[in-house]
Amino acid sequence: MEFNSVDVKEELLQFLKKGFKENEVRMNVFKADPQTEVELPCVGINRVSDSEAAHILGDFGGEDFDRSELQYSEIHSTHFQESMEVRIWHTNADERERAYRILKALLMLFRPVAVSKGLLSFSMDSGKDESDFTGQVAPFPVYWASIVISYINPLDVQVTEHVEAISGFTVRGGGRIDG
Repeated sequence: MEFNSVDVKEELLQFLKKGFKENEVRMNVFKADPQTEVELPCVGINRVSDSEAAHILGDFGGEDFDRSELQYSEIHSTHFQESMEVRIWHTNADERERAYRILKALLMLFRPVAVSKGLLSFSMDSGKDESDFTGQVAPFPVYWASIVISYINPLDVQVTEHVEAISGFTVRGGGRIDG
């Protein structure tokens, strides 16, 4: 089985690491929220939703038979509506705000990259500034702000089976024909 879909978390992780570095901003980027103070400042990327969006299109994309390789393939396709929360974490509210604006600009630059990789309907929804001084989120004061990106991610799955060549067959009555 082979499949084709965009790994948005990984693509975004690499893009943001490079973007912050090029803008000379010290920022860790993770595929999850931070666990310790030493990881701050950081961006945490978390999946919000991942739901099949286009089931009404059907999922059978076609079949193929490669005579030279004697392989039969079926392709199944669908689209998933996915969302990722991209959250900036900081111990300083002013620095969080500066990093948030850079993050928003980097996500604007990520949009054409994502579309070129096959994503559809890429959009952003910004959230509110938040903070915690109670120790419920972390044992130290922390500030965060989120941007949720939403997009449609195609998924193609190809199943290939090697078949044996027919070398002969038996006809009704027991006669054998070899080829």
